[in-house]
Amino acid sequence: MKIGLVATCSLFITSFFLSGCFDSHTEVLEKKCLEGDSASCSQAAHNYFMGMDENGDKVTVSTDKSNSLYLKACELKDAKVCDQIGRNFLHFEAGLNPDLVSAMEFFDKACALDYAPSCTHIAGLYAQGKELRRNLKKAKKYFDKGCTLSDGLGCFYAGLMHEKGEGVKKNYSTAFDYYSKGCALDDAQSCTNIGAMYYSGLLSPKDYVKANEFFSIGCHLNLGYACANLANLYINGYGVNVDYKQALSLYNKGCSLNDSRSCSNLGIMYEKGMGAELDYALAYKFLDKACKSNDGNGCLELGILQSKGLGPDDGAPNSSLLSFEKGCNLGNTNACTNLGLYYADDKSNEGVDKARRYFEKSCNGKNIKGCTNLGVIYQNSHEITNLKKAFNLYKYSCSLGDATACSNLAIMYAYGQYVKQNFSRSQELFNQACNYGHNESCNFSGLLLKDGISGKPDQKKASDFFEKACRLGSQDGCRNLQGISSRFVNNK
Repeated sequence: MKIGLVATCSLFITSFFLSGCFDSHTEVLEKKCLEGDSASCSQAAHNYFMGMDENGDKVTVSTDKSNSLYLKACELKDAKVCDQIGRNFLHFEAGLNPDLVSAMEFFDKACALDYAPSCTHIAGLYAQGKELRRNLKKAKKYFDKGCTLSDGLGCFYAGLMHEKGEGVKKNYSTAFDYYSKGCALDDAQSCTNIGAMYYSGLLSPKDYVKANEFFSIGCHLNLGYACANLANLYINGYGVNVDYKQALSLYNKGCSLNDSRSCSNLGIMYEKGMGAELDYALAYKFLDKACKSNDGNGCLELGILQSKGLGPDDGAPNSSLLSFEKGCNLGNTNACTNLGLYYADDKSNEGVDKARRYFEKSCNGKNIKGCTNLGVIYQNSHEITNLKKAFNLYKYSCSLGDATACSNLAIMYAYGQYVKQNFSRSQELFNQACNYGHNESCNFSGLLLKDGISGKPDQKKASDFFEKACRLGSQDGCRNLQGISSRFVNNK
């Protein structure tokens, strides 16, 4: 009988074990959570969210249980979980309908528990000032706390506030100190900004070797624009020997890290055959990626490539115009200028009006060529109010070194358009444009001197201007040089 009882009991026990009457692993974690074990709360919450426990066993998915357990973990002072709940309220991944007030509540709990990233998140919310009133003083306080608690990003933003003078007095030395601490904590942006300070000479004379050192660290830490900055040193030979292959490699890394400027410059290098064989297909690929990543210069260069017929035939009509349009909308003033030039070729009123609008947008963005071309539109209208606008635009662009503007201004003085006719002033402006390399201005300078229109005739100086005009490609300059040379021979 005893043997039977033992056997029956053994069978009963085995049957009980296989039936799953014991609590599951995740349910055990729940019980531990209710007993005050925050780590168990967090793990159980994760299991319910993922539908699987850490051993690979299936768990019934329950978002409600997951959320409840995460909240319990935060209540039990698990700062990392509080921070994650705050991040979820910000919808970092989706970027939709953030609840900044609720996010702040949980970041505040985590920061009070000395969880550094949460302090930096709080500072960011105060600095942005969206749902919460902007408060740079509080932003600085929390960036400082994050930095003190060894959050490199907090150090970076505290440094940025001092560099830009936002909420605090501008102080490059203090910014440098914050960046240095951030860089020591492996914050790539901090390292890169130290490199930028050395590059720009904000603290001392420019030091390209030091700039290279810190850009290299930033690039090694996989910050795309640090790689682009480093590549720029190799392109220009700043502190290093010019090395296009090294620059190409760095731009390639930056582009793979989704830095749009790296993609744009990489495309340009393939278009020009710098550091690699000329390859228009690769140029198009990288410029297209840059433009799709909203890099205005990438859109500009893509449009130029398309306008030359060097891109793939994708069947898109006026694809270059679409690229220029996007570049212009992204604030690239050269793209706006190119659109203006395209529509200026259309002599209809509609075309001229479109050209004017694009040149105006370019000029408003301080693009000198845009201002000069806008002046041409106004000058060609011959209306007195527009001639005044043209005069002022040419004057502005000429003062900034635009040869065409100086030449057009000289023409206005020569013909007395808007201003009193003044050949002497016209001569000065043609000379200035000639010095900037404008071939026809050199020719006009020669004509004014040859015939003494602007003063006493001077055949020798006229000959010098004609010679320069001819050398710069002016056929009229070459003919006038030949003519004046013949007169010199005949006079002898």
